[in-house]
Amino acid sequence: MKLERLKSIVLFCLVAISIVLTTQIWLNISIEGIFIMSKNKEYKNNELLSSDNDKASFIKPEKLIINNNGKHTLLFNETEAGMIYDRILDDMKNMLSVVFEAKEGMELEKRTLDYMEKLRAGRSVELQLPFAYDYKLLAGILGINNPNWQEIKKVDAVVVGYDSNNVYIVDKGDESIYEFRSKSLRSSIRVMVDMINRGKPYSYIFLNDIDSERYSDAVFIPVDIDKHSMPKLSSYSETDIYTIEDIAKYFFEDPTTLRSIVDPSGTVIYTDGENQGIRISKSGVIEYVKYSISSKNDGGNFTALDAVNIATNFVNSHMGFPKDSYISSIEQTTINNKLYSCVIRYNYRYEGIPIVNDDVTMDNPIEVEIVNGQVKRYKRVVKNIKVTGSVMSVRKPLEIIDILFMRLNHDKKIEIDDIMIKDIYLSYLEYGINNPTSMIPVWVVEVQVDSSFNASGRFIMNAESGVILFEPY
Repeated sequence: MKLERLKSIVLFCLVAISIVLTTQIWLNISIEGIFIMSKNKEYKNNELLSSDNDKASFIKPEKLIINNNGKHTLLFNETEAGMIYDRILDDMKNMLSVVFEAKEGMELEKRTLDYMEKLRAGRSVELQLPFAYDYKLLAGILGINNPNWQEIKKVDAVVVGYDSNNVYIVDKGDESIYEFRSKSLRSSIRVMVDMINRGKPYSYIFLNDIDSERYSDAVFIPVDIDKHSMPKLSSYSETDIYTIEDIAKYFFEDPTTLRSIVDPSGTVIYTDGENQGIRISKSGVIEYVKYSISSKNDGGNFTALDAVNIATNFVNSHMGFPKDSYISSIEQTTINNKLYSCVIRYNYRYEGIPIVNDDVTMDNPIEVEIVNGQVKRYKRVVKNIKVTGSVMSVRKPLEIIDILFMRLNHDKKIEIDDIMIKDIYLSYLEYGINNPTSMIPVWVVEVQVDSSFNASGRFIMNAESGVILFEPY
């Protein structure tokens, strides 16, 4: 009997170890991470930044949507779900890479944009990108330099059917969806989605399904958030973490040999008197400028992929990227049909929620301008974020939209039928000049109306009260 009991104990231990190791393999996490997940992880100052990022890590969605037979949810890259979020995103990037470099065994079928309704009614994961990526550039960032399927011009979104593993590339400009089918397309996305669904996530709806004249297909809101709340945050600028001299050392080996000036606003200016300089404001804005750029690019043709590589390497070696950074836009300027300059902008999120800066001159916290293959300008206003302990309740998005409708109708005399809501999403707004800076939850509403009313643009509204804090006019 003792021998049988010992065998049972040993068998139980082996099964338990197998479960632990299987979980570790599937989710790629440590043994401690299987059992312990901190909801409010504290970071030291230097742990907020990373300086070894690969350019492909900055391809992140504006929204990652899980469609489950007509039901929908929005997945955030936050502490509790971040591990699953990353796994889904990595699988989708890997599947895209397989599609881009496939030479045989890949079936392609072109469909109209209306097919998105069927994809959302089925079982799929929808990755909406922050902007329309150039097809070749997206492939290049993922490491595929000579992609196939050159008929695709732009990539607005990527959808994966997690039962079939079919990949769908959405090109809104071409009004097409490109469906790819192959036995080589594999993923663990279905397992990840099943784990999310067990947690009973919030249910969301696409408002354009209800009223396509008033809402774009980007308006994706939770059905019921009566008890939803978000913590208030505080933030410290990088000038509170580093000395002015320490910041200058990222750009010059010996700042003491430079000319330094302090203007009336308290901004410190370092310059070598010839070709380059930096400005460091009291509010934490850091700007590097190279005054002169050679008119010719000796390295040959300068491409957008070159610009992404240059920007990634430059920021990595000049103070690094904040956690959960992503490319938010790429602006190209051509001269004589050749790329002359490229401005790459980055944003970052806190617990999956994007950060909105109240500095109207700099909407994204990191900007890098590359001209003829050289960094012409680099500007950043990155904050070290802390939880305050206070929370704010969050109004329903439809209540926020109603408040905005009344404002535009009453003050601007705009008929509600002439207002199109392009998007609405939660963000954190950092505002004020005190140190630390306050950060509160806000609803950001993007609106389009007739140009004669001068009211199109982005409205930022207090998430709790609905008070309009910033307007586009």
